[in-house]
Amino acid sequence: MGIDPETDDVMGRPPRRANERAIDARMWRGVIAIGLVMALATLLTIDLYLPGGLIEGSQSLDQARTAGFTVLVLAQLFNCFNARSETTSAFRHLFTNRWLWAAIGLSILLQVAVVNFGPLNEAFGTVPLPLEQWLVCVAIGSSVLWSGEVRKSVLRRWGR
Repeated sequence: MGIDPETDDVMGRPPRRANERAIDARMWRGVIAIGLVMALATLLTIDLYLPGGLIEGSQSLDQARTAGFTVLVLAQLFNCFNARSETTSAFRHLFTNRWLWAAIGLSILLQVAVVNFGPLNEAFGTVPLPLEQWLVCVAIGSSVLWSGEVRKSVLRRWGR
Protein backbone atom coordinates (compact mmCIF):
# COMPACT_ATOMS: atom_id res chain seq x y z
CA MET A 1 0.00 0.00 0.00
CA GLY A 2 3.02 2.27 0.28
CA ILE A 3 2.96 2.70 -3.49
CA ASP A 4 -0.71 3.68 -3.67
CA PRO A 5 -1.29 7.03 -5.39
CA GLU A 6 -2.03 9.93 -3.07
CA THR A 7 -5.58 10.51 -1.99
CA ASP A 8 -7.46 13.35 -3.65
CA ASP A 9 -7.41 15.56 -0.56
CA VAL A 10 -3.76 15.10 0.43
CA MET A 11 -2.78 18.66 -0.53
CA GLY A 12 -5.96 20.13 0.93
CA ARG A 13 -5.09 19.04 4.47
CA PRO A 14 -2.76 21.08 6.63
CA PRO A 15 0.47 19.34 7.61
CA ARG A 16 0.57 17.50 10.90
CA ARG A 17 2.30 19.45 13.66
CA ALA A 18 5.62 18.00 14.81
CA ASN A 19 4.25 17.37 18.31
CA GLU A 20 1.11 15.56 17.09
CA ARG A 21 0.93 11.81 17.27
CA ALA A 22 1.07 9.89 14.00
CA ILE A 23 -1.71 7.65 15.29
CA ASP A 24 -4.26 9.94 16.92
CA ALA A 25 -7.38 9.15 18.94
CA ARG A 26 -9.61 8.99 15.83
CA MET A 27 -7.31 6.46 14.20
CA TRP A 28 -7.21 4.37 17.41
CA ARG A 29 -11.01 4.36 17.49
CA GLY A 30 -10.99 3.08 13.90
CA VAL A 31 -8.46 0.35 14.71
CA ILE A 32 -10.51 -0.79 17.69
CA ALA A 33 -13.78 -0.69 15.73
CA ILE A 34 -12.38 -2.75 12.84
CA GLY A 35 -10.76 -5.16 15.30
CA LEU A 36 -14.12 -5.68 16.98
CA VAL A 37 -15.82 -6.27 13.64
CA MET A 38 -13.15 -8.85 12.72
CA ALA A 39 -13.47 -10.60 16.06
CA LEU A 40 -17.28 -10.68 15.91
CA ALA A 41 -17.27 -11.90 12.30
CA THR A 42 -14.84 -14.69 13.15
CA LEU A 43 -16.74 -15.78 16.26
CA LEU A 44 -20.08 -15.56 14.45
CA THR A 45 -18.73 -17.82 11.71
CA ILE A 46 -17.54 -20.42 14.19
CA ASP A 47 -20.90 -20.27 15.97
CA LEU A 48 -22.74 -20.53 12.65
CA TYR A 49 -21.19 -23.92 11.90
CA LEU A 50 -21.08 -25.49 15.37
CA PRO A 51 -24.06 -27.32 16.86
CA GLY A 52 -25.62 -25.26 19.66
CA GLY A 53 -24.74 -21.66 20.42
CA LEU A 54 -26.60 -18.61 19.20
CA ILE A 55 -27.12 -20.02 15.71
CA GLU A 56 -27.75 -23.74 15.37
CA GLY A 57 -25.04 -25.21 13.14
CA SER A 58 -24.50 -28.74 11.95
CA GLN A 59 -20.82 -28.94 10.98
CA SER A 60 -17.83 -30.43 12.76
CA LEU A 61 -15.51 -28.51 15.04
CA ASP A 62 -12.78 -28.78 12.38
CA GLN A 63 -15.04 -27.21 9.74
CA ALA A 64 -16.12 -24.45 12.12
CA ARG A 65 -12.48 -23.66 12.99
CA THR A 66 -11.44 -23.71 9.33
CA ALA A 67 -14.32 -21.40 8.40
CA GLY A 68 -13.46 -19.04 11.28
CA PHE A 69 -9.81 -19.00 10.23
CA THR A 70 -10.81 -18.31 6.62
CA VAL A 71 -13.09 -15.43 7.65
CA LEU A 72 -10.28 -13.92 9.71
CA VAL A 73 -7.88 -14.10 6.74
CA LEU A 74 -10.46 -12.70 4.31
CA ALA A 75 -11.39 -9.91 6.74
CA GLN A 76 -7.73 -8.88 6.86
CA LEU A 77 -7.61 -8.84 3.06
CA PHE A 78 -10.79 -6.77 2.82
CA ASN A 79 -9.34 -4.40 5.40
CA CYS A 80 -6.44 -3.64 3.03
CA PHE A 81 -8.89 -1.54 1.04
CA ASN A 82 -10.10 0.30 4.15
CA ALA A 83 -6.55 1.06 5.24
CA ARG A 84 -5.72 2.93 2.05
CA SER A 85 -7.41 6.08 3.36
CA GLU A 86 -9.07 7.09 6.59
CA THR A 87 -11.87 8.99 4.86
CA THR A 88 -11.89 8.20 1.13
CA SER A 89 -14.06 5.30 0.01
CA ALA A 90 -12.26 2.01 -0.61
CA PHE A 91 -13.97 1.90 -3.99
CA ARG A 92 -12.35 5.11 -5.20
CA HIS A 93 -9.34 4.36 -7.39
CA LEU A 94 -9.89 0.69 -6.59
CA PHE A 95 -7.66 -0.70 -9.33
CA THR A 96 -4.78 1.80 -9.28
CA ASN A 97 -2.37 -0.38 -7.30
CA ARG A 98 -1.65 -3.60 -9.17
CA TRP A 99 0.86 -4.67 -6.50
CA LEU A 100 -1.84 -4.61 -3.84
CA TRP A 101 -4.07 -6.73 -6.07
CA ALA A 102 -1.20 -9.15 -6.71
CA ALA A 103 -0.56 -9.49 -2.96
CA ILE A 104 -4.26 -10.08 -2.29
CA GLY A 105 -4.45 -12.64 -5.11
CA LEU A 106 -1.42 -14.50 -3.77
CA SER A 107 -2.87 -14.42 -0.25
CA ILE A 108 -6.16 -15.88 -1.48
CA LEU A 109 -4.32 -18.62 -3.37
CA LEU A 110 -2.35 -19.49 -0.26
CA GLN A 111 -5.53 -19.57 1.84
CA VAL A 112 -7.22 -21.85 -0.69
CA ALA A 113 -4.15 -24.11 -0.57
CA VAL A 114 -4.12 -24.22 3.24
CA VAL A 115 -7.81 -25.16 3.25
CA ASN A 116 -7.95 -27.53 0.26
CA PHE A 117 -4.50 -29.14 -0.14
CA GLY A 118 -4.09 -32.34 1.90
CA PRO A 119 -0.52 -31.87 3.20
CA LEU A 120 -1.32 -28.29 4.23
CA ASN A 121 -4.54 -29.50 5.89
CA GLU A 122 -2.38 -31.73 8.05
CA ALA A 123 0.16 -28.99 8.80
CA PHE A 124 -2.42 -26.31 9.64
CA GLY A 125 -5.18 -28.47 11.12
CA THR A 126 -7.71 -27.40 8.49
CA VAL A 127 -10.30 -29.33 6.49
CA PRO A 128 -11.62 -28.64 2.98
CA LEU A 129 -14.64 -26.34 2.80
CA PRO A 130 -17.36 -26.76 0.16
CA LEU A 131 -18.06 -23.86 -2.20
CA GLU A 132 -21.15 -22.70 -0.29
CA GLN A 133 -19.08 -22.35 2.90
CA TRP A 134 -16.45 -20.38 0.99
CA LEU A 135 -19.17 -18.01 -0.20
CA VAL A 136 -20.46 -17.56 3.35
CA CYS A 137 -16.89 -16.87 4.51
CA VAL A 138 -16.42 -14.23 1.81
CA ALA A 139 -19.72 -12.57 2.72
CA ILE A 140 -18.98 -12.51 6.44
CA GLY A 141 -15.35 -11.47 5.91
CA SER A 142 -16.50 -8.55 3.77
CA SER A 143 -18.36 -7.09 6.77
CA VAL A 144 -15.07 -5.40 7.64
CA LEU A 145 -15.12 -3.54 4.32
CA TRP A 146 -18.75 -2.48 4.70
CA SER A 147 -18.35 -1.32 8.30
CA GLY A 148 -15.27 0.67 7.24
CA GLU A 149 -17.27 2.30 4.45
CA VAL A 150 -20.00 3.30 6.92
CA ARG A 151 -17.37 4.76 9.28
CA LYS A 152 -15.74 6.72 6.45
CA SER A 153 -19.11 8.03 5.32
CA VAL A 154 -19.85 9.28 8.84
CA LEU A 155 -16.40 10.90 9.06
CA ARG A 156 -16.91 12.65 5.73
CA ARG A 157 -20.39 13.84 6.65
CA TRP A 158 -19.40 15.29 10.01
CA GLY A 159 -15.93 16.34 8.92
CA ARG A 160 -14.20 14.64 11.82
